[in-house]
Amino acid sequence: MLKFFFIILFLTNFPLQSKEFKLICSETEPSNNKNFLSNFSKIVNFEERTLFNYSGGYFDDVILFGRNEVVISNKIFNTMSTFNRITNRWTVYKGQFIKIYKCEKERRRF
Repeated sequence: MLKFFFIILFLTNFPLQSKEFKLICSETEPSNNKNFLSNFSKIVNFEERTLFNYSGGYFDDVILFGRNEVVISNKIFNTMSTFNRITNRWTVYKGQFIKIYKCEKERRRF
């Protein structure tokens, strides 16, 4: 009975959390250029090096998945993007235009 109590106590003190998180990104400054989205969401897992599109940027191909940065190419819309894990900043490059998004991490529970 005592073992059962300690197992329950251990599981309630350490909730199960996934290694992935949802990025919710919003533009830092509004622009008149309609080629850029005002906000989007992605699901990122840096341990397994996976990136899933939740909303926005459905044709992204991961080029580099580093320890603290992800580099993405979108050949359909001719854009390059980077996400910096330290600053939580998503930057999109399209021709001569640069768009910066500030992202918030939302932990996912399973």
